[in-house]
Amino acid sequence: MDNSLIFQYIIIALAVAFAVYSLYRIIRKNFAPKKFDSKRSSCDKDCGCS
Repeated sequence: MDNSLIFQYIIIALAVAFAVYSLYRIIRKNFAPKKFDSKRSSCDKDCGCS
């Protein structure tokens, strides 16, 4: 009986870890500011400092 309980905890922990990792990837992709990229040195029409 102890083995099944440990097995359930492992499955739940893996599911939670996968969900957290997926959320992290989505949030990082959506909130990555392309305006402030280090390759750009000048101001363009999107940044609002004209």
